[in-house]
Amino acid sequence: MRTITIHVPPEIADSFEKADERDKNRVELYINAWLYEAFSKKSANDCLRDIMLKSSAEAKRNGFQPEMLEDIIEDIVEEDDDR
Repeated sequence: MRTITIHVPPEIADSFEKADERDKNRVELYINAWLYEAFSKKSANDCLRDIMLKSSAEAKRNGFQPEMLEDIIEDIVEEDDDR
């Protein structure tokens, strides 16, 4: 992955900077999916699948276990259900 810089309103930057790592990762996943769709000739589903595969490979390289990833996903689903 590479890092890019985008301009956002100050309140968005503040919220992102204050967020915990799990929320930051989730936001980055959503933004990556949107950027893939915006700049790729692939479908949104194909782009999301690519992002998920790349994220999974990166997580494994950083020592995450599949069980840890499942726990994070379950937490996200529960949070979304609570809304």
